[in-house]
Amino acid sequence: MIPPFLLGLLFLLLAWWMRQKAKAWHRWAIAPLVTGALILLFTFTVKYQDVAKVQARHDLDTLLEELRRPDLWEANDLTNREELLFLASTGSGALYRMLEHAPERKPAIDSTLRQLAEWVSDRGNFRQWRGGTDLDREVFFLAHAGAVLGHYQLATREESYAASFQKMGEHLGKRLQRARYKHLISRDDEEYFRPADNAAALYTLSLYESYYATQYLEPSFTDWANYLTTELYFEESRLPCAAFSATNRCQLGPNATATGLYIAYRAAAAPAQVDSDIPWQEWLHYFKRTSLSPFTLRLRSNMRAGEPVRFCNQGAAPLDCEYYESAVGLWAAAEYGAGYSYFRFFGTEVLRRWLQSKPNYAAFRPPRRAPLLIRVSLRTLGEAK
Repeated sequence: MIPPFLLGLLFLLLAWWMRQKAKAWHRWAIAPLVTGALILLFTFTVKYQDVAKVQARHDLDTLLEELRRPDLWEANDLTNREELLFLASTGSGALYRMLEHAPERKPAIDSTLRQLAEWVSDRGNFRQWRGGTDLDREVFFLAHAGAVLGHYQLATREESYAASFQKMGEHLGKRLQRARYKHLISRDDEEYFRPADNAAALYTLSLYESYYATQYLEPSFTDWANYLTTELYFEESRLPCAAFSATNRCQLGPNATATGLYIAYRAAAAPAQVDSDIPWQEWLHYFKRTSLSPFTLRLRSNMRAGEPVRFCNQGAAPLDCEYYESAVGLWAAAEYGAGYSYFRFFGTEVLRRWLQSKPNYAAFRPPRRAPLLIRVSLRTLGEAK
């Protein structure tokens, strides 16, 4: 918040100088005085809302209300199960993090986490629970279903779903170490390796290690990060593609959403690595839009202006491009302790809340409601950090 604070002081000093020169409060001195005061007022208001978790509590209320609606999780012809699974994963993560800031809401948070855990562990909802599934080709499912179970078990210390959580944790812990490309395939109907999904798997492995005190995470993370560094950087950047093939060829180019999730999950999986990591600065350098505003920060989906990403939605699957970038950016900024960038992302959300009415989520059909709630979940992951 230092740049906007200094900008506000600059306007106040200008007003003081004009006042001294004119020996009175001339009307031309009033403009910088009011401008400086408004800038400082907004700066301190945004900072207060972050420190006091005002926005985070609003978003917590939204998640507790909306994630418990049964119709959201009912399967129909329009249901995108992967999108719902991602919502359950990020939503449960947001609730788990908010326990620290809203302990008085623990009963409601625990019951919602249990509902999400019950949904992801239902064999009728996901074929991956059935026999004959090659879990080496299901890392998206393992990562996000495992995260839901991990958040529930760590929050409640209740082990109703411990067998499922252990199955996932043991598989990820052993297979990620032995994987030839230090990645597992995301889905059984594609041949891509996706760094974002494998970063999410490492985050789930960190939850498993937190509960069961295993030693899987560090060697898996180190080998994975080294492989990315030596083999998978895209062109001149130090960021990987959204997906690569078994021959290390870039199949789907980087986009802000997929690559943002990659850097956010890797930081959440191994916070100790953040101080020496560079992905955040690289990501911000390539995907931010030029802006003169000291209070807001906007992103584009493509790395270079005027060069659209081919198959962008496929690279960000199950999400869509041009919709989640700001929420992903806020979360990633929080994970990397990017103070001023986080302030600008957070300021953007504060302004949006002030200028736009709160959506009536219940008025939307579930397929339209899920993307809205994913944005809330991603945002809360950052706000609650």
